[in-house]
Amino acid sequence: MAKRTAGKTSGGTTVRRQGRRVMPALRRTAKRARVVAQKAQLTLGEVIAAAFDTAGGEMSGVLELVTSPQMTRALGRRIVVEG
Repeated sequence: MAKRTAGKTSGGTTVRRQGRRVMPALRRTAKRARVVAQKAQLTLGEVIAAAFDTAGGEMSGVLELVTSPQMTRALGRRIVVEG
C-alpha cells in the first residue's frame, strides 16, 4: 500500500511513495546461491564425491558435510539421506 509523504512539493500536493518489502535473509542467500549453482551445473554425484574427498572417505563425515546447514545454503536445496 502506498503511503503519502507530508513534505511540501512545488504544487503544494503530497507525493505518493511506494515501499518495498525485503525478502528474508535465508531466502535471499538461497536464491543467490541457486543462481551460482545453476551456472556451475553440479550434479549430486559430484557434490557427494567432493564430500568424500573432503571427509577423507569416512561415511559419518560425508553425512555431516552433505546434510549441514552450510551445504543447504550453498546449494539452495536441502539434501536428505535415508538409509
